[in-house]
Amino acid sequence: MKKTLLALTAALLTLATAACASGEGDDERTTLVISYQDSAFPALIEASGLLDGADFDIEWANLSGPASNLQALYSGAIDLGHMGDTSLTIEQANSDTEWTEENAPLRIVAGWRSARDDEHSPLVTAVRTSSGIDDIAEARGHAWAYNFGGYNHAQYLISLVQAGLSEDDIEPTQFADGASSAAAFNNGEVDVYSGAQGAILSSLNSGDARILLRDSDTDIPALNVWTARSDVLDDPAKDAALQDFFERLSGYFDWHAEHPDEVKEILKSSLKLDDERTEFEYIVRGGAFQTFHDDLLA
Repeated sequence: MKKTLLALTAALLTLATAACASGEGDDERTTLVISYQDSAFPALIEASGLLDGADFDIEWANLSGPASNLQALYSGAIDLGHMGDTSLTIEQANSDTEWTEENAPLRIVAGWRSARDDEHSPLVTAVRTSSGIDDIAEARGHAWAYNFGGYNHAQYLISLVQAGLSEDDIEPTQFADGASSAAAFNNGEVDVYSGAQGAILSSLNSGDARILLRDSDTDIPALNVWTARSDVLDDPAKDAALQDFFERLSGYFDWHAEHPDEVKEILKSSLKLDDERTEFEYIVRGGAFQTFHDDLLA
């Protein structure tokens, strides 16, 4: 754990130094430091050409997991972080002080997801076939993997509630990011997993695992979201750059749908995926920005 924290601290310091350096000697252009949880999305945005001609600059950071993105936001190392839609719900619940409209340090500014399709649910709770668990209530006494802070975390918590269990009834196994949690499940180190379906697709396709609950069962919207610090939104130059960024980004999903071969090749090469996982990721990473209407917020 100490090594993980030291590595994360070093990464954040590097990002903060780069962010400061990027602004030196350039009063004309605004630089946004934006993190995504893997290297594929920045590559796709570059290939799409949607940012060509922008009057702002972007420095992409690759920070795996919502915990890293949240810490980078709080530290000021990044302006915009990628996480799941319930990340800030969990942050508010864990805060020592109540978040209000006036003092909330972080705000979700955009969210998107693919069409709802049980075969391609972005978020699942699954069990190893060898565990003998046929119903989620039977997870009592079993090791259950999840990662802190994102919608994977919420999927875990709501799955526990639906199972009628508490953490005292299971062996909760928390990881820093979804990839580590999925690896433990795929390797048979834990019997239950809450997280991205794509990350455990090999176990599902081989019959070594099966899904018990999807995001449609737990009523989690399962949006990928962009989260910004409130002080970034209060900065006129950065706020204007963000508005332009999202206007341009709104065209990404049409480009994604119209260039399947190019998107799949970038996903496959950037993330080192096999063909089945590439096809799954192509579908689940498509979609559209979602309107934050009352029903969604509720």
